[in-house]
Amino acid sequence: MYGEKLPPRDIDAEEAVVGSLLIDGSAIYKIAALLQPPDFYHEQNQRLYGACLSLYQRNEAINQITVAQELDRQNKLDACGGAAYLSHLIANCPTSLDVEHYAQIVYRLSVMRHLINASNQIAAIGYEADPNVDASLSRAEDILFRLRRGQFTQDLVPIRQVLDKYFETAAPSPVTEEGRAELVPYVLSGFAGLDEFLGGFQHSDLIIAAGRPSVGKTSLALNIARNAAVEYGACVALFNLEMAH
Repeated sequence: MYGEKLPPRDIDAEEAVVGSLLIDGSAIYKIAALLQPPDFYHEQNQRLYGACLSLYQRNEAINQITVAQELDRQNKLDACGGAAYLSHLIANCPTSLDVEHYAQIVYRLSVMRHLINASNQIAAIGYEADPNVDASLSRAEDILFRLRRGQFTQDLVPIRQVLDKYFETAAPSPVTEEGRAELVPYVLSGFAGLDEFLGGFQHSDLIIAAGRPSVGKTSLALNIARNAAVEYGACVALFNLEMAH
C-alpha cells in the first residue's frame, strides 16, 4: 500500500493524545470532533481512543480505571497491552495541556496516509487505460472529493453526543420551596408540543408565527404571552400593530 517507504505516523504523538485522556478525561471535549479511532496508526492506540470515545458518548468518566474496564468489556484489554500499557501512557504524559497540539499532529498524518491511499487508487485507474477518459477522470475526482469531504465533516458531532446536554437545558423549571420558579435561560410557551419542538424560547430567539388570516395567530401569541407571564413568571411586553396603516 505504501511501497517501500514507511507510512507517515507519529507514535509518540498518538501516545501523548491517549495519555492525556487517561490523566484528564475532560480533554476529550477538545479533540472529539477532530479525531476518530482510524486516525491513529498504532492499533493499540486506535482501540484505546475508541474506548475513550465510547465512554464520552455515554457521558461516563474517562480515566485509567474506566478505560481499562471498557476495554475489558469489549474483550480488547489484553490486545491493547493490558493495564501495563495504560500505566506506560500515563507515565510518559505529565500533562494534558498540549492534547490539541498532539491531536493535530495525529490528524495531519492520518490525512497524509489517506492521501497516499487515494493516489494509489488513482494510479490504479490510470493503469486500467480505460478508453473513456472522462469516466476515468470522474472516478479520480470522486476519490479526491471523498477525501476532501472527510475534512469538512470533522467538526460535525453525532446527535447522540449533544442530545443529553440539550434536554438538560430544556428541562422544566425547578421550583423553590416558596413555590416560585427559579430563573432559567428560557421560557416555555405552555404548549407541550411546541415546547418539545423548540425547547422553550431562548433569550436570543426571534420566533415568527406565519399563517393565513383568521387562523389563530394572534390568539396563539396571546396565550403564549399569558402562559409565560402567569405560569412561568416571565416579564412580557405585548405590542399590537395589527391593522395599522
